[in-house]
Amino acid sequence: MPEDVYRELSRRLMFENSTILPQIWKKVANQLEAQIICYLPANAMQVAEKFNLTIQHAASILEELFKRGAAFKKSKPQGAEYRPPKHIVQFHDATLLWKDAPADFKKLWVEFMNTEYPPLLEVVTKAGIPSFMRVIPINATIQPQSQVLVYEDAYRMIEQAKELAVVDCVCRLSHGNCNKPLNVCIQVNNGATYTLERGTGRTITKEEAFEILKISEEAGLVHMTENKGFGNAICNCCSCCCEMLRFAGNRATHGVVAKSRFTATVHATNCNGCALCTSVCPVHAIEVNDSAAVDAEMCIGCGLCATQCPSGAITLHETRPKEHIPV
Repeated sequence: MPEDVYRELSRRLMFENSTILPQIWKKVANQLEAQIICYLPANAMQVAEKFNLTIQHAASILEELFKRGAAFKKSKPQGAEYRPPKHIVQFHDATLLWKDAPADFKKLWVEFMNTEYPPLLEVVTKAGIPSFMRVIPINATIQPQSQVLVYEDAYRMIEQAKELAVVDCVCRLSHGNCNKPLNVCIQVNNGATYTLERGTGRTITKEEAFEILKISEEAGLVHMTENKGFGNAICNCCSCCCEMLRFAGNRATHGVVAKSRFTATVHATNCNGCALCTSVCPVHAIEVNDSAAVDAEMCIGCGLCATQCPSGAITLHETRPKEHIPV
């Protein structure tokens, strides 16, 4: 499995015909390391036996791949078991925090995300495949009588967290298209443990996490998490760099982001037509003539528009059932 090993790794991430992703894999892993990644899941003893290595050598390779973001580990009675990345977003986010990455590594990722990644999003949207990431609404903008679940309230998620950490936003780190806050990607529980073990982030208190949420909302960033019950991260995303959100404003690829269970509603009698809401909507779902009007199909239910409305004419209304969120 010589040169083809990098194409095989790319195929497993749904990019069999990519020309750029194999180059990224080559930066991350040499031939032996790439073959080991293809063999995973496995522990050090299994890798040692398969590739005729000492257990110590196998363990050091696996740990190095873990540090680079090319393998993920889980503690088990027989020793740590390592697995490959589950999908392209996980591989992207993990490897971009690799401290010793080559100089051109970010450039390759940007090129891939700008050219080869979007067609997959069109397929995902057309097929209705559930997104990896879901929008968390700004709680203060939700109509009072609505029922808000714990895992769709960023503040309550943090309140219930056992461990917290923060890392730089990898999307703004690689693209650099704006000057929005960078060190605002909150890692929760298992996500925090993973981050701290890799040495890619720092521990934070709940008070610090609350402050990060506040700073992010003031900067016009969208709270997002994994599209399941409790996620392992609360990302704070901009629409110019985020590899999910920047495609959500295009009808052909808007399925890349799972909407919150809420949709922005304009109370026309209170709207003064100032159009401030249009400048902050990350998906261009609002138009203003005499008053603002929301395109419900495109609205992702983030609540940023409501935070900017000076007349209080916009609120988020519950429009989707609890079952909208996979648990």
